[in-house]
Amino acid sequence: MTRDEIEWFIKGEIAAALNQAPEDIDEETNFLKIGVSSVQALKIINRTRKHLRVDISPVALFEYKTIAEFATYLHESLLQGEAVE
Repeated sequence: MTRDEIEWFIKGEIAAALNQAPEDIDEETNFLKIGVSSVQALKIINRTRKHLRVDISPVALFEYKTIAEFATYLHESLLQGEAVE
């Protein structure tokens, strides 16, 4: 999966959580400013884990503060073979 595909997946998950269209969400804006709550963040992390089959920290959305940073982190994790079975 490409970095851009990962970014679009994350935008889709956030858009669904916030009842917005993915194209209305800026990938460079901090998750907190977008309006992602800690509960929503955990749900997004869990769906991302399942979808990408990658082991990521439950607080990753707060370590990588934007969709762009988070997508890059996930893409690099996948390239390094950190997928889980």
